[in-house]
Amino acid sequence: MKQGKHYTNLILWIFLAAIIAYFGYNVASSLTEPLTTSTAIEYEAGAGCYTTGFVVRDEEILTSAYDITVITCAEGAHVAANEAVATGYLSDGAQQRQSRIHDLQEQLMQLQYAWSASSSLADQAALDAEIQSNLLSLAKFTARRDMNSAQDLSPELKGLVLRRSAGAGDTDAIHAQLENVQNELSRLQEQAAADTRPISADHAGTYSGVADGYETVLTPGKLQTMTAQDYNLIEPETVPENAIGKLIRGTTWYYVTTLPASELKDVKEGARVQLLFARDVYDQLDMTVERVGNNEAGYKLLVLSCDKYMQNVTLLRQQSADVVFNSYQGLRVPKDAVRVEDGGQTGVYVLEGATARWKPITILHDNGESYVVELDKTSTANLWPGDEIIIHAKNLYDGKVVGK
Repeated sequence: MKQGKHYTNLILWIFLAAIIAYFGYNVASSLTEPLTTSTAIEYEAGAGCYTTGFVVRDEEILTSAYDITVITCAEGAHVAANEAVATGYLSDGAQQRQSRIHDLQEQLMQLQYAWSASSSLADQAALDAEIQSNLLSLAKFTARRDMNSAQDLSPELKGLVLRRSAGAGDTDAIHAQLENVQNELSRLQEQAAADTRPISADHAGTYSGVADGYETVLTPGKLQTMTAQDYNLIEPETVPENAIGKLIRGTTWYYVTTLPASELKDVKEGARVQLLFARDVYDQLDMTVERVGNNEAGYKLLVLSCDKYMQNVTLLRQQSADVVFNSYQGLRVPKDAVRVEDGGQTGVYVLEGATARWKPITILHDNGESYVVELDKTSTANLWPGDEIIIHAKNLYDGKVVGK
């Protein structure tokens, strides 16, 4: 009888030890792997690669035959056919005279605006309104860094301010000063005809003040037949000593590089891609795949084209960039949160109050430590922005109370 009692006590102790071990295991698990979550947010990721290549344009080097040459055209400015881009001087005196001519031309424009205002504006209120309008326009030009337009507006604004500060009896004085400036300007221009020459563009285009020797090495025509091997042999030519910049024809520019053939296996000519330069230009640029070369030792030539932003890329040549072939938009989900149910369905558990809820997902792109998954707002049963995704928790199932 005592022996049976001994066995009964032993079994009870074993059962009690099992219960303690069970609860101890769960407590330890909760301490070593607490419930962690992450918020689902809208996200965009691109599939592409980082590379270094060349910017290519249809370019012509401009030269000057004068010892003293002063550029009169802004970087990236559009130039009409036969429009001057620089001025050549035969002597230092000619250059100093031209500086005086420039000052007089600005004064003349200001005085002409002041005289015009004195004749056409009936009162100070109208003059103030005109000045205010010009100030607003100047602020807009400055905000978008349109210095050419701001410079064009400056003489008019200065002339109106001059007229506003002048009294009613100063009209005759303005007219007399205008005549004096005009007479001096005419005299100096006659003298300049003998030793000052404008340097003009033969055709319309975009001006750039930098010539780097690639103008004849990298041309749109050569891109049509260039190979990956040709690309590796690209070297600039010597720039003429009398170069004063270059003129870019047309509005289309190109970016050429080589990439591993595996990166370009699904890329077709005519496809749209995005290009993001590592420096100098910080906007994402929409490009067209112009040409994909043949596989040469595991690499292919890639030529992209764009017919916008020419004024932003006139100074660029060899540039590193991210080329994005595909863009994926959806929700960002940590990889550790993704689970596959017994039926093969992929999804995540989200925290609703203190309860775990199952939500299926469709993976669009592997982004390293996370996935981009489809955002489908047709049903609340799908994953939505703002959902708290459960990353770590033990023995999850739909409807389980897990707390926080």
